[in-house]
Amino acid sequence: MLKNLIGIVIAVAIGAGGYALWLRKDADESPINVMVTQMRTRAIIEHERQVTVWYKACPETRGVNPQVMVIWPAKLNFELDLADTELSLDAAGVLHAKTPPIRGDDPSVPSEVGEYLAQTSFWTLDSEQAIVMREMQKATPLARHLTSYFLRTDAGLSTHFKEELETYLRCIAGALQVPLTRIDIEIPKIDVPLFPRPDLALCEGSVALANGTSFARRQADGMIIGVFPKRLGVP
Repeated sequence: MLKNLIGIVIAVAIGAGGYALWLRKDADESPINVMVTQMRTRAIIEHERQVTVWYKACPETRGVNPQVMVIWPAKLNFELDLADTELSLDAAGVLHAKTPPIRGDDPSVPSEVGEYLAQTSFWTLDSEQAIVMREMQKATPLARHLTSYFLRTDAGLSTHFKEELETYLRCIAGALQVPLTRIDIEIPKIDVPLFPRPDLALCEGSVALANGTSFARRQADGMIIGVFPKRLGVP
């Protein structure tokens, strides 16, 4: 009798433990947990934006100041970290995703394909090569400035990342046979500090452009100021 009672107690204990493990396994393999795991496996979504920068420089030199048109390409790199993205699925089948802010990465500037055009004769005591090299050395810090500039002003970046993340989440949900009515993605907007702009010796009344968008202008008093879309209310 006692032996049978001990056997029943042991069986109940094993059954309870097995049931608890089954519940834990079922929770761990819930669709949301699987989707979160898959996102963290991917880690980040990356986006490259190709830009061409050009501006007319009038650097002060010993002798007659030359006019130089500087043109060079760059790849601006942006990332969206998925490791800290939060997911939740409501009763209406709406998947809510809340991500960290978009961040900028170091740009790529293939300076060997940069070009310049002397618009006036180099009647100066500095060599033509030295003048051009001084301008080309500004390319990488200027590309970093543009990375933060577009991160701050270009709403298209957020749209791009939302579209790519939504496609990614729909693929995972489809594979897991999770019915979704909608995906809401929230990418927080933050006040992005601008990376310092190198000193551009723009010619009087001229502007510096990236893909045709003005980002700096020389005032009549010689001061170089940033140019921002008015709709964003950036001073």
